[in-house]
Parts: sequence; C-alpha cells; structure tokens
Amino acid sequence: MELFESKKTKGIKSQIANLVAIAQLDGDFSHAEKKLIFEIGERNGISKERVKEIIKSEDPIKFKTPENDALRFDRLYEAIEMLLTDSEHEEEKIDFCIELAIKLGVRMAVAGVLVKKIVAGMKEKVSRKDIKADCANFLNY
Repeated sequence: MELFESKKTKGIKSQIANLVAIAQLDGDFSHAEKKLIFEIGERNGISKERVKEIIKSEDPIKFKTPENDALRFDRLYEAIEMLLTDSEHEEEKIDFCIELAIKLGVRMAVAGVLVKKIVAGMKEKVSRKDIKADCANFLNY
C-alpha cells in the first residue's frame, strides 16, 4: 500500500479489484478479461505492475464510492464492459453489477434498470457518450 494515495488512485484501485471479482465469478479469469483490466488500469494511470499486484493480492482493497454521477457511471460502465467480455454466467454477472451499482450510490429502485440499459446499449454498439447521456436521469433519480 502506498502511503500517500490520492482519492482518485484509491477509487481506481477499488474499481480494478471490482473488475477482478467480476472476471473471477465464473471461475475462469480469461486472457480477454485480464487484457481489459490492464487497459482500464492504463487508461486511469495505474501501471501494469500495480494492476498485477491488485490481481494477485489476497488483501481486500477498501471499496471507494465515487464522488459524483459521472464517476459512478464510468465505474459501472467499466464493470459492465468486463461482464460482456465473457458471456459465461451472464445473469450472475448482471446481478453482481446491479449490486455494485447500489454500492456505487445508485438507488436500489433504478439500479437494475440502469444496468440493463447500459448492457443493451453496449450490445447494440451505442457509443459510451450516448449511453451516458441516455442514462443521466437514472443516475440523478
């Protein structure tokens, strides 16, 4: 653990740990899932070495709730991106993402609808920006 980590770094590490948990739900942490986790880490300024440490770590990383709706959406989107990397046990992974959405601060009443709306948009190849705009009202609900 780094002594002086920013809130952003803590949040990203928490997100990577969540993505690892999603990837491991079906018992098969595939190459495609690992590749996506490394890409998300890199996009967010986390080195490959640090991502490897998070993947291998048996110590839990404290869950960090995003401070705003934009970050909530980004974290949920990345989790669903991981979900769709491997279609094995999709319903179980969707349930996990719904639970994650609630932990991220999305109201329980809309979490399932929001997750399924993001999944549908991704499957239809709608841009991330358009999905985010379409889901804005669910985040503010």
